[in-house]
Amino acid sequence: MNIDMNSWHRVDIDRKALKELSTRTDARGLVQVGGFLALVVATGVLAWFSLGTVWMIPAFLLYGTVFAFSEAAAHELGHGTAFKTRWMNEAAYWIICFMSWREQVYSRWLHAKHHTFTHITAAPYKDPELAFKRPHSYIKLITDFVRVSHGIQFLGAIFLHSFGVITKGAKEVVPEAEYRKMCVHSRVLLACYVAIFVWAILAQSWLPVMFLFLPRAYGTWLHELCALTQHTGLKENVLDHRVSSRTVKLNPVVRFLYWNMNYHIEHHMFPSVPFHALPKFHATVAEQMPTPYAGLWPAWREILTIFAKQRRDPEFVVVRDLPAGKRGNAVA
Repeated sequence: MNIDMNSWHRVDIDRKALKELSTRTDARGLVQVGGFLALVVATGVLAWFSLGTVWMIPAFLLYGTVFAFSEAAAHELGHGTAFKTRWMNEAAYWIICFMSWREQVYSRWLHAKHHTFTHITAAPYKDPELAFKRPHSYIKLITDFVRVSHGIQFLGAIFLHSFGVITKGAKEVVPEAEYRKMCVHSRVLLACYVAIFVWAILAQSWLPVMFLFLPRAYGTWLHELCALTQHTGLKENVLDHRVSSRTVKLNPVVRFLYWNMNYHIEHHMFPSVPFHALPKFHATVAEQMPTPYAGLWPAWREILTIFAKQRRDPEFVVVRDLPAGKRGNAVA
């Protein structure tokens, strides 16, 4: 069985409506990226002025929490759908990749494979971004909230690729023709990270590291609460995103920070639809979708229940109730 993007079940939608929803716009991209970076700067200024006061810890936690959503920004920019103008998308992507510990080439090819093989584990296919294996590890769950495995994978890749050593993970997803570009990007990013630590040493202060490198780790809690709901504990090896992904209702502030990725079924079904059109797309096809989760707690209550049950039965997964109609095929 050959699996590609056309193998997946898709809901019925008028082609004209889909084309309209898929329209990219520089204005929305500028508002989103500009608004996000403005929030990062504003909370960073707040953290700076809190130094030496009792407000320092909550101020840095707030700053890190906002900063860590650079991961969500990197995701949308990696798809190339944030802006209509390519150079604007790529310029923003460089800034965001620096913030989120990601190199562009490796990240894009890795994520493309995730979209092709979403939540598939049946050989010879493999989703390279599968968050957890069954039974799930509570240790990995805890360490994900400070981005340990993410740091090992992506910072490790940046370091090795800077010296021309291609990692096993990159060999599995990146074409050889892209290796040189990937290594050049990695060297630029590594130089930036080294410069931060050199600055900290010369200044005899941890502040450059706390402001520019570590927020991705110490502030990631809210982003992870959102991101780990995407697929965790759902049925594997079915070519139907309604079965293997979650759409979760969030408040407008978190949706802004998260780039509307809470509409995750919709995003996987039609990745060409930009972040700003996902709410409208969700409303358009709602009758063909499973009921969205009412918030993060209902989704996490289900995930933690799944974790507990998989300790006794590693094969246990949740199967979503779907509306009547066509279904995606199982992967043998």
